[in-house]
Amino acid sequence: MGLAEDLNAAWNSHDPARVASLYKEDGVREEFIVTHARLVGREAIAAQVQMYLQAMPDLALSIRKISAADSVITFEWMVNATHSGDAEGWPAKGEAVAFPGVSVLDIARDGLITEERVYTDFTGLLAGAGLIPGVEPPSW
Repeated sequence: MGLAEDLNAAWNSHDPARVASLYKEDGVREEFIVTHARLVGREAIAAQVQMYLQAMPDLALSIRKISAADSVITFEWMVNATHSGDAEGWPAKGEAVAFPGVSVLDIARDGLITEERVYTDFTGLLAGAGLIPGVEPPSW
């Protein structure tokens, strides 16, 4: 199994420490999403993962495609979940959510992630939560 698959399995284990263990001690996860976040270090990464898992306890991550060259891995993914827990600015309504994303991983020689840049489209998620009036959520 490669690093993208390991990261996928870690998310699906719902264990924030397992996810964070795939990053260098001072690794970075930067989320280019509605709430832009730059997380530095395993503790910060694990806390963010925990927040997502509290909001979506049945979160399931799947990989669509992986591309790798030298010390960079890029993969397309999809999240499917039920939004049953509150998150800051996103109160739980029990709706099903699905959103696609792309992660770009910079990999150190020891095989750990030095930096992940996450790009995702939350339009469908926000529409499903009724936060974008007049926009229907896509059926991925």
